[in-house]
Amino acid sequence: MQTSDEFAQSLRLASTLHRSAKLRGIRLNDLEAKVFNRRLDPPYDVSTELEPSISVAEREVTFQVAYEVTAEAEGEEIFKIKCEFQAGYSHELESVSDEMVSTFGNVIVLATLHPYARELVHRVSSDLGFPGLFLDSFDTKDLFLLLSEERIQKPPLDENYN
Repeated sequence: MQTSDEFAQSLRLASTLHRSAKLRGIRLNDLEAKVFNRRLDPPYDVSTELEPSISVAEREVTFQVAYEVTAEAEGEEIFKIKCEFQAGYSHELESVSDEMVSTFGNVIVLATLHPYARELVHRVSSDLGFPGLFLDSFDTKDLFLLLSEERIQKPPLDENYN
């Protein structure tokens, strides 16, 4: 776990990138929904897994976040929704460190993309014929806390720079 000084330094680095970054766009890269069992009624136990990845190029950073949302009841899978969002940023910095990009992604990018994932999961679960699922919301303060407790792991950078 990071010390408070290390965590503060990570946030300062992310702040440097945040001041320079401009969001180029957000897109949905992938969507898959599958129903396994229609016989069991709510309430459902819902689990959400996130898998972030980062690609760095000259003056550009692209973040992908894959979500996997599973609804279960009585120990059986009811349905699963998988989706992947991408956010592209340009920046004016001469160089960016792995720590700067990772912390920026884990705080700013997740706070930016999560509302899109929440809306998509709600709509798709409803379109599948189930009550619309509401993923928990979180704001930047929640993300800072998760990162400081290392409940969000810093993803490895894609070594294949564009």
